[in-house]
Amino acid sequence: MAYELYYWPGIQGRGEFVRLALEEAGAEYVDVARRRGGVTAMQRLMDGAGVAHPPFAPPFLRDGEILIAQTANILHYLGRRLGLVPRGERGRLWLQLTIADVVDEAHDTHHPIASGL
Repeated sequence: MAYELYYWPGIQGRGEFVRLALEEAGAEYVDVARRRGGVTAMQRLMDGAGVAHPPFAPPFLRDGEILIAQTANILHYLGRRLGLVPRGERGRLWLQLTIADVVDEAHDTHHPIASGL
């Protein structure tokens, strides 16, 4: 069964990191929001339709019955399953947190005063 990736079409942002991991691993996935009716399907999940814990915002990933939100959490989940991270827990955590820090630093370069400015 293919993973289902949900994030805003046309705005790569944080969802792009998840998409790149899926592509690197050659994983089968569907970019749901880019399909006909996909944005509506994504918004229904965010509104809580059929899920116990609706995601606050994209990106999020569905793996069967599991719905995972937050880029770092998604990548932590996928990394081991797709063979993209070190085997040991310390190595996996170091890699994920380093990626999160790099993304935060790049983001702050574009928004040095406040993210809304």
